[in-house]
Amino acid sequence: MHVRTAALAAALICLLATAGCGTDGLTGGGGHRLPHTLVGSDYNSVTMLETDTSGKTVTGTLDTSEADGANVTHQHGRVSGTVNGERVTLNVDFEAGKTALKGTLSGSTLTLQAPQPDGQIEDYVLKPHDVAYYNQVVRELQASATPSPLPSGLLDQYFE
Repeated sequence: MHVRTAALAAALICLLATAGCGTDGLTGGGGHRLPHTLVGSDYNSVTMLETDTSGKTVTGTLDTSEADGANVTHQHGRVSGTVNGERVTLNVDFEAGKTALKGTLSGSTLTLQAPQPDGQIEDYVLKPHDVAYYNQVVRELQASATPSPLPSGLLDQYFE
């Protein structure tokens, strides 16, 4: 009977110590940590986010490739931000300018609310993958980029 009481007391002390620190006992900072490498893609883009998380602070890089007809453009940016519970805020400094992104971390999946050129906000989902997977998806994006059609006036010149 004394063994059970001692084991229960030890488990309770351990549980209370962990709860008192406000952590999950694994990550040391609120229980949420971004996976090191996340990749997301949609019909015309692929993005890779590589991060290091220390407490609530996030640093890293964001690489994105986007197809627009036959052209595939690539951007590389420096990332800084925070993880506060499930809420993620990232500031990305691209050569062309800065972008602020907000999102939600659910398990190891990050859903960012990405501003679109038309002013709308779209969800962009990133999941754990590695650099090799990102490179594979970029190659597929480049292979599927199609030349834009010739202007109809130019075609008319050849068929008159």
